Formats: sequence, C-alpha cells, structure tokens
Amino acid sequence: MQTPERPMALRFERARSLEQAGQVLQAELLYVAIVADEPGHLPATHRLAQLAMNRGDFARAAGLLRAAQQVHPDNSEIAVDLAVVHLAGDAPEEARAALESALARDPQFATGWLLLAQVRDAQGDDAGALRACFEAVTRAQRTGLWLDENTTPPGLTDAVVSAIERVRAGRRELFFGAYDSVRREFGTAALTRVDRALAGYLREWDAKPANPHQRPKFLFFPGLPENAYHDPYLQPWAKELQSAHPLIREEALKVSSEDSPLPSFVNLKPGDRMNNYVDGGGVNPSWEAFFFYRHGERYDANHTRCPHTSAILDSLDLCRISEQAPEICFSVLRPGSHIKPHYGVTNTRLVMHLPLVVPGDCALNLIGVGEHHWKEAELVMFDDTYAHEAWNRSASTRVVLLMDCWNPHLTLPERSAVKLMIETITGLQMANRAREVGIAQSSA
Repeated sequence: MQTPERPMALRFERARSLEQAGQVLQAELLYVAIVADEPGHLPATHRLAQLAMNRGDFARAAGLLRAAQQVHPDNSEIAVDLAVVHLAGDAPEEARAALESALARDPQFATGWLLLAQVRDAQGDDAGALRACFEAVTRAQRTGLWLDENTTPPGLTDAVVSAIERVRAGRRELFFGAYDSVRREFGTAALTRVDRALAGYLREWDAKPANPHQRPKFLFFPGLPENAYHDPYLQPWAKELQSAHPLIREEALKVSSEDSPLPSFVNLKPGDRMNNYVDGGGVNPSWEAFFFYRHGERYDANHTRCPHTSAILDSLDLCRISEQAPEICFSVLRPGSHIKPHYGVTNTRLVMHLPLVVPGDCALNLIGVGEHHWKEAELVMFDDTYAHEAWNRSASTRVVLLMDCWNPHLTLPERSAVKLMIETITGLQMANRAREVGIAQSSA
C-alpha cells in the first residue's frame, strides 16, 4: 500500500526522467503541478529554479525559491540556492542579504559561510571574505567535517582548500580583526597592550618576560605585574569561594572516597611517558583530577555529583574561552607523588587553589621564587607561566580545588579582546591541522 508521500515521489521521479530524456517542457509542467499540489516541495522547486536559471530568467528562479522559503523559513539550503540565483543574475547585494539572514538563524551552516566568502569577494570586501572563510572552515572542522578528503564532499574540495589557504595567508589580519568590535567600543588606546601581545605572538618582537623562570608556552601579555604569587583577594569573588570551603571539602572527600578511579590530570601524547610529568617515591605516584571544566568543556555529570561546588562555580566570573578555559577540578595528588617542573600557557590568566585536604610535607614551589605550603581553606593564587612543581611527600592524599581565572590586572576591554583573539587563533590551528593531514594538497 502506497503512503501519501509515495505518489508525490513517483511524480517527481517521472518528471526527472522526462527532463533527463530531453523533454524539458513536459518535465517543467509536471514540476509545476507538484508544487501546486504541495507548496514548498523542495526537490521540484529546486529543479524549476534551475530550469528558469538555464533560460536566464533569474527573477522567476528567485520568486520560486522565496515561495519555498516561506514554507520552510529555517531551511538554510534554500538560502544558498537563492544566493546562487542572485549571483548568476548579477545581484551580489541580494545574495549577501539572503546568506547573512540564513547565517544569523543558523551560524553553524558552514557551506553558507563558504558561499558568503565568494559573495563578499564579488563585492570587493576582502576583509569580509577572509572572515567568512575563517567561519566556514572552523565551524565545519569543529563538527568533524573538512578535515581531510574523506570528510569533504568532492564538489566542495577546491573551495574548501582555497578557503583554508586564504585563512592561513591572512592570519595576521584575522587575529587583529578578531577584536575589532572591542576596538570600536573602547578605542585603540584601551587595547595597546593587547596589540603588543599579539605582535609578540606573531614574533614581530622578542616577547619574553624579563624573569628567566617565566616562560609562557603560548602567549605573553606585556605590562602586567611580574609577581609570581598574587593576592587572591584581587578577585572580587575570592571571599565567596573561601566561605564555601566546608561544603566544597565535603563533596571532594565524598568523590575521592568512592570506588571509581579518577582520570589522570595529564593527557599523554603518543610516545610520552607518565614519569616525564609525575614521579616520586610513592607506591603509585599519580596526579588525578575530578573535572568540572576542562578546556572550556563543562562536565555536567560531575556538576551533578557535587551540587554545592557546582553552584559556587556557576556564581563566579570565570575565564571563559571556547575550547580553552575554564579549567577547574579537584586536583588529587596521591602519596609520594611529585609533579615535575612545568610552565603554563599564558599570563593573561592565573591559577587559584582552594586547599581542601592537606597532609604534612606538601608544597607548591615556584622555581626561583619560593615554596608555598598549603593550608586548608587558605587561598593561594599564582602565575603558572613561572616554572613550578608540586609534591606530596606524606602518606595521605592531598586535594585542592584548582581553577584558572582571569589575571585581575587585565582591564575588561582587554579581557574581551584576549578572549576573541585566542578563540580565533585556536580556530586557525584547526585549519593548520587539516592542511597537515593533506586536504590542502588534495586538488594539486
């Protein structure tokens, strides 16, 4: 027994057969009948629009697609078809409006961004085209697309390759343009230090701190106080966090006493060994973590298991950078463990510790600066771009709430600009990885 949809599908298949056999007029009449019976029928509308374009009747093609758009207002593919019609009809402004409207509704529509780059190019908007290429590539790759030939539709390969290469070539313009909205609101003078930091990242000057023990792995922000340890109460929420110590400690003890093992804090790369990062004289030296956030990702299940801690964290003004921050966890250092010296990524953020369980002979050491011996409920905030290590030489487990936070000596405009800049740099790194695995050479 045929469903109601099946006769319509058969009619469309019949129309396609007629068109492919060269009986275009008969096919078009059947497409028109299908759309009359089912307004907004997308396959038939698409074929009618294509036939109208073939005749140079761009007004009819656009009208057909607009009618379908009224039936399917959230269908992004219609916007692409409409933009193609407008481009063919030498109406790039209409094409741009159609795409920008669709992307405002569905900003993840990577193909729409790709076409928008072409439209902006047609209008001579080089900067806008570069930004659209960046949005197209990064949004697609975050969903696992356009990473290599297997994840890129053959019909898009050349356009994707071109977009990736354009983004790479235009990285300076992209990075400085990433925070143009902040510049427009607060003025260039408010962002002098951000511009200087970015120029250092681009190696336009030797961006090294004066102290040889401070070596950010990613970004050095000049002009900030060079202290290794900072007053934790520079954070306006520090007292609120400290006052929650009993509830947070109770939940940490519950988590650490449960049977399920905690994951290692250290993400090993191929060829790495754990004792390159953590060793010591204990039976099983280890640095474990119960994550609330990692690289900006919220661990909802862990928030559910620790509702009081979660509520406190949700109330704080955290450093939020897509795919980077915050990083917050119960940091668990097992007996006889030594975290070897290492450096953090940037001095735009500091690390806050709320000590929860501290046996004797445990310490944080900022090399060349001095040791800090944790005391339960006493906050400590430090710049982890200084070489630092930690140890637990006792027979009991040490637990602290570890969290990264904005460097309080950044202004609000600087924080906003740094966030946008780092997110853009992260996006370009994804495009570079795609190039390394071969997509950018696939059309050679």
